[in-house]
Amino acid sequence: MNFSGKKGSSSLSPAVNMTPLVDVVLQLVLFFMVTAQFAVLPGLKLELPELASKALVQTDERLEISLTSQNDLFFEGRPTTVARLGDLLEQTGADGREVVILISADRETDYGVVFQVIEALRQKNFNRVVMAATLPDRP
Repeated sequence: MNFSGKKGSSSLSPAVNMTPLVDVVLQLVLFFMVTAQFAVLPGLKLELPELASKALVQTDERLEISLTSQNDLFFEGRPTTVARLGDLLEQTGADGREVVILISADRETDYGVVFQVIEALRQKNFNRVVMAATLPDRP
């Protein structure tokens, strides 16, 4: 493109270098491809008990506690212990009257461990506790 208006002029014509743009776009594509792989990785593998009714609790404000069949405890996906659970709840700054605590415990989890978790929640005034379950498949 020649914007000079005169033919035969020796001025340089403007040009757009596409190489940096292509480099940035390819780097973004690679970044999203790699991070998408992390989103697919499964977290904890729990076999939840089945629930007969459909009484479900829907809320935006919730914290999740998971217990595996080997009685390993996870708070928001991070491993912890029952003794540290109260401190982690305080660190979140959540209000026990507004936040729902969702406990996902494997059906093989020791009942004593589940009871210890619920007791630790009550000591920190978290009284809105819900147990996770799976709904049965309907034919």
